[in-house]
Amino acid sequence: MKTIISLIGCLLLFSTLSYSQINRAFPSVQLKKLNGESISTDDIKNNKNPILIIVWATWCHHSTDGMSLISEEYFDEWENSYNLKVVGISVDDARNIPKVSPAIYGNGWDLFEHYLDPNADFKRAMGINQPPHLFILNKDRKVVWSFNSFNPGDEGEIENILETLNSK
Repeated sequence: MKTIISLIGCLLLFSTLSYSQINRAFPSVQLKKLNGESISTDDIKNNKNPILIIVWATWCHHSTDGMSLISEEYFDEWENSYNLKVVGISVDDARNIPKVSPAIYGNGWDLFEHYLDPNADFKRAMGINQPPHLFILNKDRKVVWSFNSFNPGDEGEIENILETLNSK
């Protein structure tokens, strides 16, 4: 009985936390460009078009596989059909930050904008535990979709959200 009550409590907590990520403003925090310059998330814009934020790390295979899949199979189509901007935000720690640029340029992910979150400010502001975590921002830069994983097939859900945003 205790197990069932605990399980129900965990499910309610998870659903509340997941819902709280949706329809909220994109936080204003400082990130770093790959060259070390600071940039505010307020400066991440796409002329009233959607933005896909991919929070990733070099050591997370779900992140790197998802980035490769999107860049190789979907980026051109989504950019042309939905005017989508894709932004990668690496949450690698200081030991792994030197691996970020080689991963980006070595895998062809330089189609996207990329930033670093060396102090985990963005990660904390968005309530992210582990990468990958994906967010879609609408034309008003509000989070309209949040997902804390990336597996083959998830791109269909991303496309459905983009289609819905495109029809508004």
